[in-house]
Amino acid sequence: MSDLGNVYICNACGWEYDPEQGDPDGGIAPGTRWEDIPDDWICPVCGAGKEEFEPIAAPTGTVVKTENTAGERSGALVIVGSGLAGYSLAKELRSRDQELNIILVTSDGGEVYTKPMLSNAFARHHQADDMVHKDAATQAAELGIEIRTRSHVVAIDRDTKVLGLESSGVHATLGYDRLVLALGADPRVFPAEGAEAVDIFTVNDLDDYRRWRDHIGESGRVLLIGAGLIGCEFANDLAVAGFEVKMIDPAPWPLARLIPEAIGGMLTEALQEAGCALHMGRTVARYETAEQGFNAVLDDGTRIPFDYALSAVGLAPRIDLAREEGLEVQAGILVDRLLRTSDPDIYALGDCAQTEAGPLPFIAPLLAEAKALASTLTGTETPLQLPALPVIVKTPAMPLVVCPPKAWEEGSWDLDSDSQGAIAIFRSPDGVPLGFALTGSKTEQQRELAQQMPDLLPPETGGVTGSSEPGDATGNRYECDTCGYIYDPAEGDPEGGIAPGTPWEEIPDDWICPVCGAGKEAFSRM
Repeated sequence: MSDLGNVYICNACGWEYDPEQGDPDGGIAPGTRWEDIPDDWICPVCGAGKEEFEPIAAPTGTVVKTENTAGERSGALVIVGSGLAGYSLAKELRSRDQELNIILVTSDGGEVYTKPMLSNAFARHHQADDMVHKDAATQAAELGIEIRTRSHVVAIDRDTKVLGLESSGVHATLGYDRLVLALGADPRVFPAEGAEAVDIFTVNDLDDYRRWRDHIGESGRVLLIGAGLIGCEFANDLAVAGFEVKMIDPAPWPLARLIPEAIGGMLTEALQEAGCALHMGRTVARYETAEQGFNAVLDDGTRIPFDYALSAVGLAPRIDLAREEGLEVQAGILVDRLLRTSDPDIYALGDCAQTEAGPLPFIAPLLAEAKALASTLTGTETPLQLPALPVIVKTPAMPLVVCPPKAWEEGSWDLDSDSQGAIAIFRSPDGVPLGFALTGSKTEQQRELAQQMPDLLPPETGGVTGSSEPGDATGNRYECDTCGYIYDPAEGDPEGGIAPGTPWEEIPDDWICPVCGAGKEAFSRM
């Protein structure tokens, strides 16, 4: 605790309020104590109110190590991953059990930072180091855990419960009693002819942001591939920071899988006013070098000049390690309501996990998973339950909150708008509200509306979801000849309106590849 009082953490998203840093963008000056913050202040990441915050108490602990020591150690609960999932679980575990032996292994530096802030860091002129709240050694000391940084898990011997680690060419082993995989996800990169001559960046963690920030400097022309949630956030941020932004996406409007066309049109206008040029309904056919920088040649022949390229076309859960070791996987690592994999001593949470509701790449589900799993691992089996969870889209050009219906739900959008913003509610054919999108000051109604929506995961128990052989019950898998995306009938394409279990033959002819926008005719059976 500093002289200014406790640091407070948002229970809704994990963002931490540090009195020494304040929240200047939210009108809270550095040096402002928690008690002096107005009651109507909200979390800058997720919009939660002050009542959702609680002080962080540093738990007692004795074992603190960050070096990569060789040799096997057993009897520990091992967490693989130091992102929000891994660290949130470690905090929840320690708050419940002061004596539990916890070892956290991470392939990066283990720095503690707020990942959602990566997509609006340029406008704040943040370098990567500016975003670090604490280093791994400080985190280890506060939680009373051992953290092994820059260590890659290369193998899991499930029979002997031993991990194989590699760090800077040095191999080591680490035993575990129970293992939790918090591996995260990898950004997809849109492939096109000539891409090997262009540095196409992705930003999914602090190391990525550091490389991207160092690469592009303070100005230039940015080609942003993808107009989904992260793409729109980065576009808005880069434009405000003074970059010339050109967005490309095969969808007809931004966030097309989350919001209705009318609000998509509003968002398009807002991003254009912020300084972004949008090329919707288009894909990159090839890249060319130019006298200055590069050109992206679109599928209609349009040439877009650019200096730097950022891909934001979605995430692929990290499942390779789990698949290689025989765990059941589909789009993610399959887990039951207890976040348990097909191995009863191995659990998974966060972006790498696939629950009964599918992969859940948002903060609120991740934090709920951490709380439920921590209870289970400390002796109280707690099945995961998830209410409807709105998502705040960080586009200051047009404040936006989305709580989309399941992609395969039938229904239509009702829109009500005025000068203050818009409310769009997705209703089933019999009038039941299933999702919503809010803009402007209407975003203040997100909590009230969320209570009217169906639960994402209603209270009930269940077994491990899915089948052990991808595509075995619902037909063959198909690969996109343009980008390599694989359609697996067992997984479907929920964001594209294709429910899990849908055979290839039953997919509508106008469905398009979720990565590159190619049509069904571009797919080949595997």
